[in-house]
This record gives sequence, structure tokens and C-alpha cells, in this order.
Amino acid sequence: MADWVRLRLAWNWEGLEEEKLHQHLRELAVWVSWFVARHHLVGKVPACWYRHPGLTDELSALWHYHQELTNPLVPLVQPDPVSAPEEPDDPEVAARTYQDWQEARWRWMTGPLAEASGYSECRAKGRHVDDGHAGDAASFAEATTTGLQEAIDAGDLKR
Repeated sequence: MADWVRLRLAWNWEGLEEEKLHQHLRELAVWVSWFVARHHLVGKVPACWYRHPGLTDELSALWHYHQELTNPLVPLVQPDPVSAPEEPDDPEVAARTYQDWQEARWRWMTGPLAEASGYSECRAKGRHVDDGHAGDAASFAEATTTGLQEAIDAGDLKR
């Protein structure tokens, strides 16, 4: 029977060593700069995007989607004759996949990006504005932990 292990995927940055995290953020920043310029998003994506974890996650997801489409991981194959060097196998990326990327990008630009309240202040003021979300999130986590323990203690959990 095969053993199973948890594999950290490229988009999971939780628990990364600080230097590795910084490297990923720098690589993402290069792509975000290209993405913003390419799709005329200056003034729509705040320059402080990296200070907003939710926005960073969304941009990272788009980046990985774009990477998967434009630079797919493919196996090397041995052509004939055998003495010839290995070459990448054709990834056979369908044009529909490229269209799906464009649709996902467009939906994100006209939906979550346009409607997000957590960083609209940053766009309006042209600088980072702390929206207080971190304090709200901490309060939520504390209330959840306390409320859950009270429900456990009282036997009030329903399945």
C-alpha cells in the first residue's frame, strides 16, 4: 500500500521560511506589475496590494493560473534517434484554456477587485490606509474560540 504525504503546492505560502516568502513575493510583484500595466489597472489595483492578504491571495491565484497556461510543466521526452537530446513534450494547451484565463481575469477585475471594500480607501487616497480589518478578524477569531468552547462545555453542538 502506498504511503501518503501532504505536498506543499506553489500557492501555499503559509509557514514558509521568511527568505522563501520574500522571494515568492518579489516574483509575484514582478508579475503584478506586468499584469497591472498590461490590463490598464493602474488606479484599480492599489500599489500597496501586498499589505492586503486577501488581495495578495487573489493576485497569487491569477499568477499561478497564468503560469500554468503560459509556462506549463511538461515532461521531457526522448526523440528518435536516441542519441538526440531530450526535448519538452507538447503541452497541448487548448485555445479554450487561454480563453478561460481571460474570462477569469475579466471576472476578477469587474467583480472582486471592483467591489472590495478592504482596499478601496487605498485606491482613493493613493497610499496604504489601515482599514481596521485585522482587529475585526482577531475579534472574530476570539469570539469563535470562546463561543465554540462554551457550546462544547454546554453540550449544545448539533450534528
